Amino acid sequence: MPANLKELRGKIRNVKSTQQITKAMKLVSAAKFGRAQHAVTQSRPYYQGMAGVVQRLSGQSGIATHQMVNENGSKKVILFVVSSQRGLCGGYNSNIAKEALAQVKSIVDSGLSPTVICLGRKAYQLLGPRVAAQGFAYSARKQIDEERFGSVVDSDAQTAAEFFREFESTLSVLNLPFDKPSIELGRQLGGFFRSLFLSGVAGEIRIVFSKFGSAISQTPTSLTVLPMRAAESTSGQKNIQKSPSDSMSPDYLFEPSLDALVSAALPRFLDIQVLQVLKEALASEHGARMTAMDNATRNAKDMERRYQVRYQRARQAAITTELVEIISGAEAL
Repeated sequence: MPANLKELRGKIRNVKSTQQITKAMKLVSAAKFGRAQHAVTQSRPYYQGMAGVVQRLSGQSGIATHQMVNENGSKKVILFVVSSQRGLCGGYNSNIAKEALAQVKSIVDSGLSPTVICLGRKAYQLLGPRVAAQGFAYSARKQIDEERFGSVVDSDAQTAAEFFREFESTLSVLNLPFDKPSIELGRQLGGFFRSLFLSGVAGEIRIVFSKFGSAISQTPTSLTVLPMRAAESTSGQKNIQKSPSDSMSPDYLFEPSLDALVSAALPRFLDIQVLQVLKEALASEHGARMTAMDNATRNAKDMERRYQVRYQRARQAAITTELVEIISGAEAL
């Protein structure tokens, strides 16, 4: 058999193997995507209802003085970037990295000091060279393990502040499993953000994530969670603080007091907001990976078809050459 035929047969075998792998990954991602999509759609009504409660509270006098609403004067900004732990999901991670890079530029241009914490290794890997290439210096690249983070979350605000000072002006990755977001994880991250903000260590906390639309639609989004302000939430609703020009809200009777309700509602809303962000990001990741693997499977099929055509043509040419040689030899005799 000619060398080019052997080479084409080898390429066809390789393409078929790749096609089987991408098809299997697509099926796995489709199953995970179904569960993640269900989780997002089931949690959105509760999240929107909680946002509505906070929105109605924002019209009451007294909430504007709450610590989670007022700025604390710190010039440090935490940029929390949610990406995936693994690749092979199309442009999902690169789009998040672009949005994070734009946020870093905005923070630096505003005269503030950014600290980037990544949840998911891909953003950590992508942002390192990109941030350096743009001239935004960071002092170090560090990793935060799950055990140490858990001990800090369970400690007081002062301990959390001291822990954060080790990671100021750095690019860090938080090694937490978030493939199945739970309310406990939302409480941990929400409590950590509150400790840093209320202690004055961080003046602003932003989350960069991918907002879920559908399997083929994921939108990189930046959301400021602290201080709570009149910004769009993950569902497009407003968070808090109506302007004086807004329509007058009705008077409510609160039991217990308004202060007690606000003190319970705002931290709860932050926890739910963080949890919803994680669910949106996870559904976006599985949708992007499912779409990417579907495209890869189709491309592998097309490539296999092209190689088959080339193989058949080369085979026919080899057979024709052999026949010509046999006929020429017979005529010579």
